[in-house]
Amino acid sequence: MKWVRLTIFALIVTGMCVVANAQPTQSPDPLPSWNESSAKRALVTFVEAVTSPTSEQAVPVSQRIAVLDNDGTLWPEAPMPFQVAFALDELKRRAPQEPALASDPMVQAALAGDVKRLLEGKHHDGLMRVLSHTHTGMTTDEFDARVKNWIATATHPRFQRRYTDLAYQPMQELLRYLRANGFSTYIVSGGGADFMRVWSEDVYGIGPENVVGTTSQTKFELRDGVPTLVKTPDHLFVDDRDGKPVGIHQFIGRRPIACFGNSDGDQAMLQYTTIANPHPSFGMIIHHTDAEREYAYDANPSSSGKLTTALAMAPERNWTVVDMKRDWLRVFSHDGDQTPEATFPSIVGKWIVEDIARRGVVDRAQATLEVTSEHRVTGNSTVNGFGGEATLEGSKIQFKSLAMTRRAGPPALMEQESRYMDSLGKTTQFEIDANGMLLLKDPAGNELVRLSRMAQ
Repeated sequence: MKWVRLTIFALIVTGMCVVANAQPTQSPDPLPSWNESSAKRALVTFVEAVTSPTSEQAVPVSQRIAVLDNDGTLWPEAPMPFQVAFALDELKRRAPQEPALASDPMVQAALAGDVKRLLEGKHHDGLMRVLSHTHTGMTTDEFDARVKNWIATATHPRFQRRYTDLAYQPMQELLRYLRANGFSTYIVSGGGADFMRVWSEDVYGIGPENVVGTTSQTKFELRDGVPTLVKTPDHLFVDDRDGKPVGIHQFIGRRPIACFGNSDGDQAMLQYTTIANPHPSFGMIIHHTDAEREYAYDANPSSSGKLTTALAMAPERNWTVVDMKRDWLRVFSHDGDQTPEATFPSIVGKWIVEDIARRGVVDRAQATLEVTSEHRVTGNSTVNGFGGEATLEGSKIQFKSLAMTRRAGPPALMEQESRYMDSLGKTTQFEIDANGMLLLKDPAGNELVRLSRMAQ
């Protein structure tokens, strides 16, 4: 009977292990760069309330629209908005060869560094004139190329980093957190839409179709038989102040339930989002209070970003005000040490494959992927199971040491399994898109696998 006692003992031990392993694990914090403050709690409470299926305040996914200002909200706007820095560099490049351009009083003010003069007037008339010189009279492809070249080479005068490396880390996490909870995220900015559309997807994960900004008329032409779009200075629409709600209506067509801004220029957008909204709504203001890590200003900014009336209105309207110095653990991704999972937490979880190599998937033949916070990888490759590990660094990912079981299946399923595992082997980067889909990509940025998050 000795073997019976040993068997019973083994079963007891095994049961204890199962119970121990069944203890719930704490989900990684989706907002690790936010200190545990009232601002973070207000944000999380709102998101949970409108996304929980059992909540009385639940909002359908189609209505979960979040709008965010860009300059001063998603990245700095001091000592001047980055688009102004681009325009000034363009003027410095062109003025010596173009006397007519150099003689313009507003160009002279810009070259003299008189930003305040450029920003005078309700719609910053001098700046609009400078932007007309540097942003129109060329094809959209020519303009895109100029912006791409500038983004790749220009650096911020204080931080000595490329402008696209200065996106606020807490807001990057917020964007991913919103998208992981079914929100569609849009930039609604006074900045030029064409300028932001060049890099918004790479920097924020916000596609060009989700960028609402200041625009002018674009003209269609056939040049040597090639369809061409030409940027003109005509019919300027300024997407600032009262123009922001108008732009939201014209280009998005749905009323937002969440709005994030940093200045009085965002006040109308905050009001449109939160006053008499048929759905629960949320407004947040980023208050620049950290001169050491970034900048400190409100009533007297160096250029744009004045914050007085919206700040005074915040308590009455229940808008959450973020004190950058107090509420943000870090401002930029390069501040302090960060683990990859803290920077990109959204990939952690269980995913189901919706498409492989743009060829779809076999109905009812599920292929899956699970990534843990310890970077362990498991899943179903269609017929077989697999496991291994992943290396994560920012948006870069590689699957390593993948091992599979060796069951055989119908040819169609085995072919899908081969495509899936081959795609995992080629994956070097990932993205969570505006719809919360996980996109695995090759080094050239081509989509290999598209997955949706599985219900927990």
